[in-house]
This record gives sequence, C-alpha cells and structure tokens, in this order.
Amino acid sequence: MILRTFRMGVLARALEEILQVPPHAFGYPLLKPQGLSQEAREGLVKVCPSGAFFEEEGVFGLDLARCVGCGRCALGYPEAVGEMKTLEVAVTRREDLIQRVDLERGVFLDPGPPPPPRPELALPTLAFREVSAGDTGLTDSEIALLGNPFNDMGRFGFQVVASPRHGDALLVTGPVSRNMAKALERTYQAMPEPKGVVAVGNEAIAGGVFAESREVLGGVDKVLPVDVYVPGDPPRPGAILHGLLLLAGRVVQRLVGGVVR
Repeated sequence: MILRTFRMGVLARALEEILQVPPHAFGYPLLKPQGLSQEAREGLVKVCPSGAFFEEEGVFGLDLARCVGCGRCALGYPEAVGEMKTLEVAVTRREDLIQRVDLERGVFLDPGPPPPPRPELALPTLAFREVSAGDTGLTDSEIALLGNPFNDMGRFGFQVVASPRHGDALLVTGPVSRNMAKALERTYQAMPEPKGVVAVGNEAIAGGVFAESREVLGGVDKVLPVDVYVPGDPPRPGAILHGLLLLAGRVVQRLVGGVVR
C-alpha cells in the first residue's frame, strides 16, 4: 500500500504548501519600522552573530543574505523584528535582499521595480548543473531534497544533468574559493546559450562566514553574471524551487527591498 501511494504521487505537496515556512521553524526576519528605537537598534547590531544589521546616515538595515536564521533578533527585540513565513524570497537583484528603513520617516525605502527574468529562459523544461564552489555541504543537501517525493521538482519540468553541455542553468553553492574559480568559469563557458545562473545560499551570495578569508574571492557574482539570488543559511528546498521558477519566469518576484509585496 505504501509503495502504491508513492507511485501515485500522493506524497507530493502542493506548491503553496512547499513555499510556506513550517510552523515550528523561524521565518526570515522582518524589520518593524515603528519599533526601531535607538536602544533596539543598538541591541540588534550586538545580538546578531553574523552582522546582518547595520546603521548608516539615518538608515537602519537588515541584509537577509547575511542572516543565519538563529532568531535571536525576533526573540530579544519582538517590538523591532517580526518574521516572514514564506519561502518566496528569491530575487533577480542583490539589492532586494536588503531591508532599509528611513529612521526619520519610519518607513521602508523603496528601491524601485526589480529587473524581470530573462524571457529566453522561459522554457517548458529546465535542466540544471550544480557546482559547489566551496560550500560546506549544507546547501547541496537542500538541493538534493528537491527530487524527493514531497517536493518532486520533476513535475515542474526541472531536472539535474551530469554535464554542463546539457544544462540550461547553473546552480552554484558556497563562496567561490580561489581553487574553484577557474573550474566554475570553465563550467559556465561549456553551457550552451541561453544559460542562467542561480546563486544558492548566503555563502554563494555574500561569502557567509568565509567572506573575509584570503582563499575566497567572494560571492558568485564576483565571477559570473547571476540571474537569481536565493538567500538562506542554508535555504530550504521551497526557497530553491521558487528561485528556479523565478528564473524560468513562471512566478513573479515578491521580495522587493527585503519586504514581501
């Protein structure tokens, strides 16, 4: 009976369910402009272990690409930080992962509309090659879960290929280490046009805890043109799936200026 249920695909979850953060898990942090007192701002900068919060010239900000999801900010300063219970966080512009609050007006700063996905990548099926450019293995494990019966990425037309010559997109995890930079470039060059690049995870976007290392060049966009950024440390499978859907132009970007619109 169990085998029959598996074959029928009953285990696969609806896309709406996949894109929701589980009730027991902490979602992505969301600043509350009205609660950002000086005391709260100073506390948030101190309590964050990854330096995701910053303040500069009348603006207080939060970089989701540096957040490790520990929840200390929301637990310690609930009046200043809430949470987003959605995994629709992939963006086509790095700037959209940063929340910026104008302290004088008490409102989020609007960075303007994001660039749309490239129309040439709006393919009925999309094959991708994954490259770990220096990842710890955590993000790679989350990508592997896209193929399980719960997420079942195949029903959306996504598949993994062994050779970049057969790929439409490149999923890159981890910061780009010096000894992987040339291999990453050669993999990208081997792909046929049109081709897209997805930076998966905070390390691939901003370097993560390895950002200051002499052996790391930085995020993927220091080496290759990036089409989609998927934050998380590591990102959940639903966030990665949303990134692929965004790359293929099947969903609209919802995170603009770090806030779900």
